[in-house]
Amino acid sequence: MLYIFITWLILILSLIILAQGIQKNSEDGGELVYKRWSGWLIGLFVVGSVPLGFALYMELRGGYIGANIGLGLALFFTWGLCAILLCVALIIWVRYWYKRNRVE
Repeated sequence: MLYIFITWLILILSLIILAQGIQKNSEDGGELVYKRWSGWLIGLFVVGSVPLGFALYMELRGGYIGANIGLGLALFFTWGLCAILLCVALIIWVRYWYKRNRVE
């Protein structure tokens, strides 16, 4: 059960990093760009949290000893989503640093 909570925290942190990068890049364009992306970020959070919520429910409900394939698939899917989100956040932050250093 601890793995589920740790994975959920990693998902939240990756979305926060991505949101901060989008907000930094949209400072010159105004608040409209960030508001447009906030719906996508909420959707990505839901997509990542639903498998974790189901895995947590199955973990708390089932008391059998054995391989829990659903838990493994939920964690694998969420880790993949976190990796993709962190790569996108890295690209966004590199663009921000490039634009900031180019202007100065």
